[in-house]
Amino acid sequence: MTIRCRYAIIQPFVSPTRAPGRFDAFRLARERGSLAGSVDATTLPRLSDRVIGACAPIEWRIEGTVDAMGRLALAVLLEGTVTLECQRCLGPLELSISQRTQLLLAHDDAETARLDAESDAEVLLAATALDPQTLIEDELVLALPYVARHPEGSCTPPQADGIS
Repeated sequence: MTIRCRYAIIQPFVSPTRAPGRFDAFRLARERGSLAGSVDATTLPRLSDRVIGACAPIEWRIEGTVDAMGRLALAVLLEGTVTLECQRCLGPLELSISQRTQLLLAHDDAETARLDAESDAEVLLAATALDPQTLIEDELVLALPYVARHPEGSCTPPQADGIS
C-alpha cells in the first residue's frame, strides 16, 4: 500500500489501520527501509516564528538502520537552507542545514531509560506509529541555533533613535 501525503511517499511501512502518513519505526529499521520527502520549514508550527522568508525547503530522509551494537535505530537526514533573523542586526541570516541524527528505538519507558543510560545516542520512544512530519520538525528545531547571529564583526546592530 502506498499513501501519498504532503511530505512523502510512504511505501510498505504504513499499515492500513494506522493514521495516514504514520509509519512503524521498528519495521522500517528491521527492513532497512527509508522514507524521503521535502517540507517547507515556514509551514511547521514550531518554526513559523523563527524562520523568515517566503519559502524554506528542507529535503529529509528517514532511514532504518542499526547502531554499532546492532540495536534498531533511525537515521534522520536533513538538507536545506533557512533564513532566520539575526538577533544582533535584525537582518536576514542564511543558515545551511546539513544534519544526520541517529535515534535508537525503544519499545517502552523502561527501555528508553536503559538505552539512554548505556549510550550517548538519542533515544526515541517508538511504541506507536510515528508521524514523519513531527520527527522532522523535532530535528529541525534542534538544528537551529538558540540565538541566531551573524559571526562577530560581520554585522552592525541598529542604532536607537537619539543615541550617538
